[in-house]
Amino acid sequence: MNRRLGITVVVILALAGCGRDASPPAAQSTSATAAPSSSAVAQTPTGEGGNIPDPCTLLTDAEVTQLTGRDITQVDKDGADAGASTRYCQWQQSSGQLAVFLSRATGDDFTVARADSPSIPGIGDDAYSRDGHFYVLVGAINLDVYARAGDEQQNQAEAEKVAGALLPKVQAFS
Repeated sequence: MNRRLGITVVVILALAGCGRDASPPAAQSTSATAAPSSSAVAQTPTGEGGNIPDPCTLLTDAEVTQLTGRDITQVDKDGADAGASTRYCQWQQSSGQLAVFLSRATGDDFTVARADSPSIPGIGDDAYSRDGHFYVLVGAINLDVYARAGDEQQNQAEAEKVAGALLPKVQAFS
């Protein structure tokens, strides 16, 4: 499990370093107009096998725009199958980016990953922030939100707001 968490952290850090025009190597990109945007899609994410939902189905385009205040220019999907142990979705936006990563984690794994970062109370089972990412433990799921558009405080506030919107949707899979 620690190896899987380590791999997840490496993937997250690699993706966080990507430029706005870059997309992950295995990503399937669609234009914002082609991305599903109905609430029905956002309410019925898939996730058999590993029971990790596709993050692209958890928020509609309208919700992403409302939460971030930025228009979507491209959606980068992970293209993973339903049994994958880690899932992600990135919304490339005018003057910014929003990325959501989901993976399995135990409370012990989360505590080890948090290391010296202080807990942030009031969201999920545990939460912390590090290197521009906001991590929330929701049952057995590690929710990682990365927002990039403003300064560090603005990005943190936006990531917390997005995590708050995702929390009830992710709880069903924990």
